[in-house]
Amino acid sequence: MTTPVTSEPETSLLTPRFALIVGAAWLYFLAFFVLVPVLPRHVGDTLDGGDLEIGLVSTAFAMSALVVRPSLGRLGDRRGRRLLFFGGTLLTAASVAPYGLVESIPLLVALRLVGGVGEAAAFVGAATAVQDLAPDHRRGEATSLFSLAVYGGIGLGPALGEWLWRSGGFDRTVLASVCLSLLACALGAAIPAHAPSAVAPSARPSGLRGVLHPAAIDPGVILAASLIGFVGFTTFLAPHVDRIAGGGAGSGNAGPAFILYAAIVLVVRLFFAKLPDQLGARTGGTLALGSITIGLALIAAWPTLVGVYVGTAVLAFGVAFNFPTLFLLVMADTAPEDRSHAVASFGFFFDLPNAIGGLLLGGVIQVFGAERWGYAVGAAFAFAALARLRRLTMPAPSPAEVSPTS
Repeated sequence: MTTPVTSEPETSLLTPRFALIVGAAWLYFLAFFVLVPVLPRHVGDTLDGGDLEIGLVSTAFAMSALVVRPSLGRLGDRRGRRLLFFGGTLLTAASVAPYGLVESIPLLVALRLVGGVGEAAAFVGAATAVQDLAPDHRRGEATSLFSLAVYGGIGLGPALGEWLWRSGGFDRTVLASVCLSLLACALGAAIPAHAPSAVAPSARPSGLRGVLHPAAIDPGVILAASLIGFVGFTTFLAPHVDRIAGGGAGSGNAGPAFILYAAIVLVVRLFFAKLPDQLGARTGGTLALGSITIGLALIAAWPTLVGVYVGTAVLAFGVAFNFPTLFLLVMADTAPEDRSHAVASFGFFFDLPNAIGGLLLGGVIQVFGAERWGYAVGAAFAFAALARLRRLTMPAPSPAEVSPTS
């Protein structure tokens, strides 16, 4: 093992290295989410799966990521972030390449599970590398800019997937995903090979807090609840638009809604990247979670294309602030030598809704017969997350408000 080198975060945030890491992450998440709108149609039309099978295939990657991500965080603290990103991108490419040859849902689920390990490693490697380069007073800004890659890929990937599927079918979409993963791996050479601190990671406590970093648990629970509906948005928007159009698979076009979502997230995070640091977790989180709740409720209550676009716009505004704001709470209580573990632990709660959200909302949709009911349940989860955030960040009473004890 190579001895880690000691380094301090760079004074300037927007360096060429920072830009290359964000670019590599964007290509990776573009590759990963380009399959989002085509997998449900492939499972439903080619493999004869139902809503539950669609939900299982779409979210299987998160099940394996959920299990391995905390351990990968410990590995990143010891062996460096580049190893995680290289391994993750290559593993994802290898798991996606056979998709077009698979003729059974269980085998496709198995490949998705392998890809989930790759997603977990790539995310932890890139996200931690970005935090290594960020000054303490600009961590929210660094997270906002990095999340341009994550949510830019989530937004633009499905739109690109729609176009590839319509122009060349499922196999072309799979090929594009593999190529984008390999390009991301090449750019990932910008990630420093070593962890930034020679200090050994802190001793691991017992129980749940030994697996997950304590600083990530409360903000992570809020993140997970807020993303249940977002998983429904990405997984079931294409079938929802098809239902509105009144035809079968492909009768509608969800691409414009995904583009609208991506454009709003990119604009907000690019031009208002400093806002999470300025507003703080309580105000910024209230703005984010309130918008997510309203956006999902609009899509549920207004089952027309206009309702989809209006709800998408409000949802995107909330999502743009959600992750960076909650991440501030995590980094505020994390030492540099535990940073990768904390990032991985927070990522665990990003995986949790992806692991259960598709199955949960798929079951709701199957019972009630329409995707709008899945969005209604997602809105309820987001509202619960808002209530929890308000309690967690409640200001301490001033000395004058504290009753003296006798």
